[in-house]
Amino acid sequence: MSKTTRRAFLAGAAAAVPVAAAAAVAPAAADKDNPAIKTCPRATGGKNASRFPQVLVQDQYKQKSWFYQNLIADKLVLVSFTSVRGEDYYPVISNLVKVRQLIDDRIGKVGRDVHMYTVTTDPYRDTPEALRSLADAHGADWPFLSGAPEDIREILASFHARGSLYGLTWIGNERTGRWTKKPSQLQPLFIAEPVARLATGKLHRPFLVDMHSV
Repeated sequence: MSKTTRRAFLAGAAAAVPVAAAAAVAPAAADKDNPAIKTCPRATGGKNASRFPQVLVQDQYKQKSWFYQNLIADKLVLVSFTSVRGEDYYPVISNLVKVRQLIDDRIGKVGRDVHMYTVTTDPYRDTPEALRSLADAHGADWPFLSGAPEDIREILASFHARGSLYGLTWIGNERTGRWTKKPSQLQPLFIAEPVARLATGKLHRPFLVDMHSV
């Protein structure tokens, strides 16, 4: 091999190394952005990032999200808990549908200003299809969340939910880090009102009605 040919070969090989290295790294980098692959680290930027788990969940339409980063962080939320079987013993969805209407009428739009989620307490049985049937039966149009049993257990533990029946709805503003909870069968006004109290800016109000007229 002549010197000229050898120099050309070495130059071409050196140029090819970064390309090969990039090709080897690219799939791993892409995986980190792929919610189907559980490589997302625990969130660190939110008010309660150390409390709420960064686990993968899916709704009744099989849309996948990171629980804390995508659904909770920097949002005004209501998080309730039930299961398909649990609704026979302690029904909450029909009451929460009324809460949702109050929020829409008097505070802000659910899905834009306020975010509602219902987490299954029975991840072994409650498939996305079963949760969709439950939601549709009540006209509930917010996300009903399921996932791997070990991940759902982390979520339940972060809300101190134990057992298959858990009758509390948690209301929180993760922009401020303030949270409260109310019984899920409570009169809808008294579940919706803390949403307005925890809200900030134009959504905030201390009462949803004139208390003298109640």
